[in-house]
Amino acid sequence: MNLVKRWNEYMGPKDERLEAVSNRCAKVGFMILLFGSVICCYYGIMLDQVALTTDTALATAVGERLVDPIQLQFGVIVVACFVSLYLETRSGITSDRMRLATVDKVPWDYVAVLSVLTGALLFVLTTGLRIAAEVQIVGVENVTWAGDVAMGVVYFVMGFGLAMGFVGLQFHSAIKRRQELERELDD
Repeated sequence: MNLVKRWNEYMGPKDERLEAVSNRCAKVGFMILLFGSVICCYYGIMLDQVALTTDTALATAVGERLVDPIQLQFGVIVVACFVSLYLETRSGITSDRMRLATVDKVPWDYVAVLSVLTGALLFVLTTGLRIAAEVQIVGVENVTWAGDVAMGVVYFVMGFGLAMGFVGLQFHSAIKRRQELERELDD
């Protein structure tokens, strides 16, 4: 709780107008995610149902030709995230917190911290889940520990670089859009 309190003090108060716009953008993304997920689940159920009624195993050459519901779900997640991000950027929003909502330059210190956290999360998830998968598939004695950590490092570097680029670009685009909207209001 103390960490959250300090974070709120550091970031400053929320702007109610920006929060309302941000919530609308998030709602659109959530609706895409919700309906897309339902369709993906229903598609998966239909695949299983047809496979069972026709005595066709999906783990054969037949299954290789099918569109995997998990891949569709991944696509839905990506679309939902980018639609929300696009709507916020088009509205000129970088954050609903006053500290970041009113910046005129990209706050590279904030972007760097966010990028390190993104990379660290990817490192932990990649390394941990690869080790968990290997333990289940080949057993603890055959886990390639160094390889899994190396894969985690690769994902850390990729996550850090992509986050730096995307978040920096998002800030830059939102700042430009906010300045355009302010100029239009002044005219």
